[in-house]
Amino acid sequence: MTKQELHTKAHYILALLIAFTLPFARLTALFIALMLLNWLIEADFKNKLSKIASNKFALLFIAFYSLHLIGLLFTQNLNAGLFDIQVKLSLLFFPLMIVSRPFDKEKTKNIFSAMIIGIIISSLILLSIASYTYFTKSLIRFFYQEFSLLVHPSYISMYINVCIAWLLLNIYNERYKETRFSRTIVLVVIAFLSFVNILMSSKMGLLTMIIIFVSFLVYYVIKEKKYLIGLFGIATIVVLSFSAMKLFPEMAGRINRSIDAIAHPTTNESESESTAVRFLIWGAANNVIAENFILGVGTGDAKDALIVEYEKLGMKGALEHKLNAHNEFYQVFISLGLIGFIFLILSLILPLFFAIKTNNGIYILFLVIVILNFLPESMLETQAGVMFYAFFNSLLCFKTTNN
Repeated sequence: MTKQELHTKAHYILALLIAFTLPFARLTALFIALMLLNWLIEADFKNKLSKIASNKFALLFIAFYSLHLIGLLFTQNLNAGLFDIQVKLSLLFFPLMIVSRPFDKEKTKNIFSAMIIGIIISSLILLSIASYTYFTKSLIRFFYQEFSLLVHPSYISMYINVCIAWLLLNIYNERYKETRFSRTIVLVVIAFLSFVNILMSSKMGLLTMIIIFVSFLVYYVIKEKKYLIGLFGIATIVVLSFSAMKLFPEMAGRINRSIDAIAHPTTNESESESTAVRFLIWGAANNVIAENFILGVGTGDAKDALIVEYEKLGMKGALEHKLNAHNEFYQVFISLGLIGFIFLILSLILPLFFAIKTNNGIYILFLVIVILNFLPESMLETQAGVMFYAFFNSLLCFKTTNN
């Protein structure tokens, strides 16, 4: 085995380990560091830099991270700013490493499989812990944050939805139709992931999952002209959704409270329902943005600026918990102003247009799922969000771009 072959193999194995460990929130950062170290030791920088410089998407993603570095120049809270760029390092490292050493179709398939296996194992661990707690202490901890002890349920739900989309695409594209047995296994995995998603009880996660299933069903019916199957499928989705609402009252309660908050917006600053609080936070974010429209407040000052606004508005709950913008678009706009907001939009929309143009189904679905999850959460403010987005965005974007 040559030196280059050894580095290429290490690059691939570390990618598998990154995908597998993401649902555990353990060791992922270590494997990213090892991948970077392997990339640096491999050298061949002339060839690598040539690939990076010739790839417009790589330059776009790197530029978005670079804006956070520039934002340090006018931030007041330098410590928070330095911590922020440390959390977001994946936005820089993965485009560099993967655009210069992209993965082919087969390796990409195996990386997704590693992610799915990681989710299944971590879910079985969580189910075991919740079951043990129930039988020994008579405590029900099968839902939301009491269930998802490793990673916040919103992030796990996003991971699961991307995996479900990947599996459905592969079923439709004949990959698992070689034998009835393999196809049955995939359907069982999809059912299990859907069940875990319900236990996670992430509102956007559940909505996204329903959108995925309905979209696939509609596409299949239109493409194959099997309208009876379509009617049966829609009826099945409706029945299963209402059954889940009845069987899992905790999940139903979260959804009903959100619907009520949307239907009856409140200006009560002491409101505790999460959806209602988000509306209040976004109002405060609008005030901060209006005062710092072009450049923002700086990389480390977003939360501080929001806290000042919470105090002005008397938002006791948001102030007590020092909440961020709970929307990635707002979060970036506050930190980096209109310029940063435009770069974030371009980093999502331009690759989406490219994915549509090249008929890259999984990249289309990945970006749509990410955009939906950016709406209620500041997904790039934690490593669970930024590592997942940066890794799979680079994996899917540069695989297509370089092949």
